[in-house]
Amino acid sequence: MKNRADEIRKKYGNISKNGSSKESNSSVTSSRDEPEKSHPLFNRHAMLMQIMFSIILFLIVGIAFKNNNDHTVQAQKFIKHVYQDEFQFAAAKDWYEDKFGKPLALFPKDKLQKEKKTEEVSEVFAVPVDGKVYETFSTNGKGIVIETGKEEDVETAKSGYIVYAGKKEDHGYTVIIQHSDEQESWYGDLKEIDKSIKLYNYVESGTRLGKVSQSKDGKSGKFYFAIKKDKSFIDPSKVIDID
Repeated sequence: MKNRADEIRKKYGNISKNGSSKESNSSVTSSRDEPEKSHPLFNRHAMLMQIMFSIILFLIVGIAFKNNNDHTVQAQKFIKHVYQDEFQFAAAKDWYEDKFGKPLALFPKDKLQKEKKTEEVSEVFAVPVDGKVYETFSTNGKGIVIETGKEEDVETAKSGYIVYAGKKEDHGYTVIIQHSDEQESWYGDLKEIDKSIKLYNYVESGTRLGKVSQSKDGKSGKFYFAIKKDKSFIDPSKVIDID
């Protein structure tokens, strides 16, 4: 009887071992058979294609500037034009809104109409700072120098995108704003640039850009202002009523 019980235990023990081994083998096999899943935000093939395209484009540009013949000279002019000319952010914004409307039209219609009227009014250049013309446009052919009171704030004359905010050799701290009509307004000889002024930010007319710098005698302030249209500077006195 005892021997019979031992035989039954051994029999069921072997069955359980074989079952567990089969299950483990099947789980290993199924895990091997499953295809490798990629991250939903990362596409390896697309990234490889982009890298290859970038390398090819880099080689084409290098070859174009290495050789000088009729075809490559035209390509060189086009590439220089693309990289040297500033992108017209303000004009692109107006074109998009004209074709597709506001990106997020979540405001009531009357509020949007008020904003549109404000934008239309801001198309006219305003006086960036109170003062009188100290150096006329005919002196340098680029801009005017305005004499102001000390520590006067300089404000944007027209809404647009900031395409430059830094220090220039001729005019010290300078801010350049690009407008929707493809004109640019230059604000130079600043004592400082306001910390809120960031490159490629959109600013409304009347936004504070910084303070005027001091004159040589320290009794007044001075400020350089210029307007650029179609890659040429125009006389700001003909656009803005400055004393």
